[in-house]
Amino acid sequence: MKKSILVFFFFFTVGTMLSFAQTVTVKTYGVAPYDVTVDTIDHYFDRPYNGLKNVGINTKVYLKAKSTLNLSDANWTFTQVPSGSAVTFGTAKDLDTSNQLITFIPDVLGTYKVKFTSKGKTVEMTFNAAVYWGVEGGPVSCKTCHQNTINEIPDIYNAWVNTNHAIDTKKAFNGELSSHFQQFCLECHSTGYDPDADNDGFDDFTFVFPTVLQPGMYDSLMVQYPDAMARANVQCEACHGPGSGHLSQIDDAKVDVSLSSDVCAYCHKEGSHHNIPLQWDESVHAAETHLYSGASRYSCTPCHNGQGFVDFVNGDPQSVAVNIAVTCATCHDPHNATNLHQVRTTSATLKNGEVISDAGLGGLCINCHQSRSDAVPFVENYLASLNSRFGPHHGPQGDMLIGTNAYTWGQTLEQSPHFAAIENACVGCHMHENENPLNPETSVGGHTFSMVNGLGEDNVEACENCHGNVGAEFSDKKLYINGSADLDKNGVAEGLQHEIEGLMQQLAILLPPANDPAIAVIDSNWTLDQAGALYNYRQIEEDRSEGMHNPRFTVSLLYLSIGKLGGVVDVNDLNFDVPTQYTLSNNYPNPFNPTTTISFTLPEQAKVKVTIYDALGNQLEVITDDVKSAGTHNVKWNATNYASGIYFYKLEANNFVQTRKMILMK
Repeated sequence: MKKSILVFFFFFTVGTMLSFAQTVTVKTYGVAPYDVTVDTIDHYFDRPYNGLKNVGINTKVYLKAKSTLNLSDANWTFTQVPSGSAVTFGTAKDLDTSNQLITFIPDVLGTYKVKFTSKGKTVEMTFNAAVYWGVEGGPVSCKTCHQNTINEIPDIYNAWVNTNHAIDTKKAFNGELSSHFQQFCLECHSTGYDPDADNDGFDDFTFVFPTVLQPGMYDSLMVQYPDAMARANVQCEACHGPGSGHLSQIDDAKVDVSLSSDVCAYCHKEGSHHNIPLQWDESVHAAETHLYSGASRYSCTPCHNGQGFVDFVNGDPQSVAVNIAVTCATCHDPHNATNLHQVRTTSATLKNGEVISDAGLGGLCINCHQSRSDAVPFVENYLASLNSRFGPHHGPQGDMLIGTNAYTWGQTLEQSPHFAAIENACVGCHMHENENPLNPETSVGGHTFSMVNGLGEDNVEACENCHGNVGAEFSDKKLYINGSADLDKNGVAEGLQHEIEGLMQQLAILLPPANDPAIAVIDSNWTLDQAGALYNYRQIEEDRSEGMHNPRFTVSLLYLSIGKLGGVVDVNDLNFDVPTQYTLSNNYPNPFNPTTTISFTLPEQAKVKVTIYDALGNQLEVITDDVKSAGTHNVKWNATNYASGIYFYKLEANNFVQTRKMILMK
């Protein structure tokens, strides 16, 4: 009897634990045109869907249920539908034992509430079905409220009207885009276009595609086909859903705001010509790992949460309570065209207070790809940070590229010109595309941001514009200092990355415990020099480029750190060549658009001033006015705000003055 009771309670307890252990979620499941094209087996994905909960009537909605346990008892029901609706669920599709898809098509205006149940766990979602009005259409429209600041609602319209989404279709009809613009392009170059839906979208009104694309055509079409053209261009409703049920109502999904890449993929993942989301799918950013939210993680959310970064750029408080992936709209602002490609920002401030305003589009990346500490006070107060995470954190690539915010014992270290010479900094290399961007195995650059493809092949083409033939792999490229590439002094001249590995091994052995490549966790027995060397070791390790971002700075930092710990090399051993005369080189590239690099050499420390003039000799800008050390220096000029033409730049250093010509060609 006792045994039977024990067995009963055992199974009851286990069953109860499993029940409590189960978690169930339901999300919308975006389907891009590309997904429809490649689904050639069961054709389950027969219509695209942008993943919004506010949709047009007759839009096909896809949902995905996910459970930590088997979904064998999955049950879908509608708990609310509008009067007159005959909506039903489509056939369910099991992706595996824990993930299931289902579809439904809302058939009348109004609210639909969907309930999913599995093993006693229930999840509900609310959808709204509506029709499209157009940003300026109807008695009330998006523009009515969002053109002005009303009740703390920001003015979005006046910024949005300058974006490509707002004007590309107009430019296309006026012959300012591709001559290949055709009727089928309107599926994405308009709002509400869905041949299978009667939702008052662009295609539901009379429209005849013009035979000639020429100036004035857009205005002419506005007169001929006012209803259709009221939905021309990619308007608010394309990304937030149809607005007929909105009218300041935000409950029951009457408008949707989403950072999901599904919204963008609806048009940008077409395949042959529009492949950005396909590249994005291969990127580390798309992996949705290391997402942080909640009060204990607010310091992490600016870089580890899609909405967190948006809030950070906007100067809003960090209050993200859920994990939101880093997606297209994290980096690109759909409502603002201030910056090229609508990136949210092109400047960054490092933790040592240095403001980076000359990195072009790469300034966006540096906001997150930088140290989390101001190196000097952090190291000099190292006793306050004695833990296994001592160092600059996991992404100091910006600091290394620029050559700053390391612990240098007060010394100025040599720099390589990558930051100054590469247009748009990080973007110039990490988005350098190859010839086959659609193949996941061979795709690099672009929105994969990867320098290595799925086959392990390095994207050396990104280097060849400046360096010529660098070999088949990055590790083949050698750095010569004073005629020698044997930087780690082991008797073998190898590629830079191998030499950096050798120097890192030397530094690791010098750090506690001595003569052991496994570095101990820093404690109170460490000296300040050891703490500084460890910080630099972690800085270079977490940079992950093995010196490629800034070769000379990396080598100098290692030599300096090794020398401080009594190693066989010292920063003084580098003896970088000091120029013997003042020179002002030709800018590069030239012609340029919109940035160019100006290089000059100083045989001694000098007060340096570089000034830009127009063709008439009028002074436009002073791009540097500072004391600089002997050596080679590079400064950038961004001519975004200037017209094409001839310009001059003048170097003044001590008694040396020289002027050269450059050409801006837009």
